[in-house]
Amino acid sequence: MELWIGPAIVAAVISGLISLTGLYLGGWITIRHDRRRRREKVRDFQIALRAEIRSELHNLLSIDFDKHFEEVKSRYARQQDYSVFPSFPARHVIFEALKEEIHLLPEAVIDDIILYSRQRHAIEKFVEDMRDPRFSKLSPERQLEMYGDFIEMQKFLSETARFSVDALDKSLGTKTRISIPASGLSVP
Repeated sequence: MELWIGPAIVAAVISGLISLTGLYLGGWITIRHDRRRRREKVRDFQIALRAEIRSELHNLLSIDFDKHFEEVKSRYARQQDYSVFPSFPARHVIFEALKEEIHLLPEAVIDDIILYSRQRHAIEKFVEDMRDPRFSKLSPERQLEMYGDFIEMQKFLSETARFSVDALDKSLGTKTRISIPASGLSVP
C-alpha cells in the first residue's frame, strides 16, 4: 500500500489544493474589487446627480413664484397683446448621461430621483406647449390659467428637488447646505 501513495501522488494532491486555494482567492479578490468599484461608481453617480439637482434647486429657490405670477398678471392687465413666453429649463447633462445607470443607485434614492425627473420632464413638455404659436392665440385668461399651472409645477419641482437632494445626502452620509440666492427675476 505504501507504493500507491508515493511522492508523486502526494505532490499532485498538494498541487491541486494549492491551485484550488489560488482560484478561490483570485475569485474572492476579483469579487471584492468589483464590489468596491461598483460602490465607488454609485457614489460618484450620486455626487454628480446631487450637484446637478442642487444647482437647479438653487435656481428655483431664487424665484419668488407668487410675486412673479403677480407681475405676469399685471403685465397681462396692462398690455393687450402680451403673451408670456417661458424659457426651457437648462439641459440636465449629467442626468442624461447617467439615466441608463439609474438602476445602480440605492433603492431609497431611485424613487425621489425618478419623481423629480418626471416632474421636470412634465415641465419641459408644458413649456413646449406654451411656446407653441397656438398658445398666444388663446384668451389671456386661459394663458394665465396655464401659466399659473406652470408656476405650481415649478413649486412642486422645487419640492421634488429638495427631496432628491435630501435622499442623496442621506445615502452619501453628507449634509448639503442649500442657500437661497437673491432674486433677479424679470418677467418674460
